[in-house]
Amino acid sequence: MKILIVSQYYFPEQFQINDIAPELVRRGHEVTVLCGLPNYPQGRIYPGYTDVSKRDEVIDGVRVIRSQQVPRGRNPLSLALNYWSFARNARKIVRELPADFDVVIGYQLSPVTSMLPALDYAKRHGTPLLMYCLDLWPVSAQSHLPLKRGLLYRWLHGLSRKIYRGFDRIAVTSKPFIGYLHEVNGVPEDRLFYLPQHADPSMLETDLMAEDNGVADFMYAGNLGAGSTLEVIVKAAKVLGPRRDYKIHFVGDGSRRKALEALVTEYGLQDNFIFYGNRKRAEMPAFYRKADVLLITLRGNNAVGDTMPGKLQMYMTVGKPILGAINGSAREVIAEAGCGRCVPAGDHVGLAAAMLAYMEHPEDYAACGERARAYFRREFTFEKYMDGLEAGIHKLTKHAV
Repeated sequence: MKILIVSQYYFPEQFQINDIAPELVRRGHEVTVLCGLPNYPQGRIYPGYTDVSKRDEVIDGVRVIRSQQVPRGRNPLSLALNYWSFARNARKIVRELPADFDVVIGYQLSPVTSMLPALDYAKRHGTPLLMYCLDLWPVSAQSHLPLKRGLLYRWLHGLSRKIYRGFDRIAVTSKPFIGYLHEVNGVPEDRLFYLPQHADPSMLETDLMAEDNGVADFMYAGNLGAGSTLEVIVKAAKVLGPRRDYKIHFVGDGSRRKALEALVTEYGLQDNFIFYGNRKRAEMPAFYRKADVLLITLRGNNAVGDTMPGKLQMYMTVGKPILGAINGSAREVIAEAGCGRCVPAGDHVGLAAAMLAYMEHPEDYAACGERARAYFRREFTFEKYMDGLEAGIHKLTKHAV
């Protein structure tokens, strides 16, 4: 089968589509990815990718076509220009693509407008359309841009509704997405199905036990962006105070890093926090060995807070207890797996209490790591994900014929 994938983000940016596209090739499909010039999360084009030779290349058997776009930068205006420029320029590229793709897959992170090139191609050639939805719009726009529920928001709502309803089938990463897309964007429920993200299983069999250093080491690993409301972790530490028996490790970078560092300084907690910046995937086992507990947070003031962040699956492979200030699917999975404890999103006092409970009685969490790994093996393997994706593709193309 000949597959066109439209995703604003692709290698060397770190998203799971980097694994999915080559695996489709290994399963016998011919795959082309249309993406933008890599600039996430730093906000500037990666070195070497301004070279025109990188605009059309083959990586792991996947043809990768890169569209020009304005870098996302570090402010709302540049981010809006980034969103607009990819959609505009990629729509021009799809006009020149051959008409023989059997299916188009839209890998929908933010923004939803990145799916317009996929819609254009499908409309032009009558090709079946499958979306993998990882982010909800228009509500997610308020996480990324300073939008209020005025005229601009209503326009974006109408555009989002049109885009989602234009896809023949939509796979969602979290079950609550089904209700949102149906009720808010008017997508018929029979077009929606649940397909949770996978994670790299390489650490499932790795011994990542932390050394006993007399300190409770809590770790957050991932993008330090606005949507994760990481201030709740710093505020929880403020409740605990500048004690010597715990450390909080932030592994990653993003738009909120400087603000988080400033808040740590304001609270006088510099000795309790370590910021490492971005790290390569190969380095992560060494960092996970530092952790006794993994932290996960997400905003809870809208439907975005019901999502299940992909980092949860990765965390589960590490085999450590998970403490969260989070709602929705992630909270349900952690409870079902019995691999940690959650408080409501934004509840820094509750998170502080959960952290203190671990510090005082770590033995109560001794079984959490293996429970997390067992749940992952049942629900979140790459093979299970790919089987579900292929089944969705085949069902769609069969109906199209």
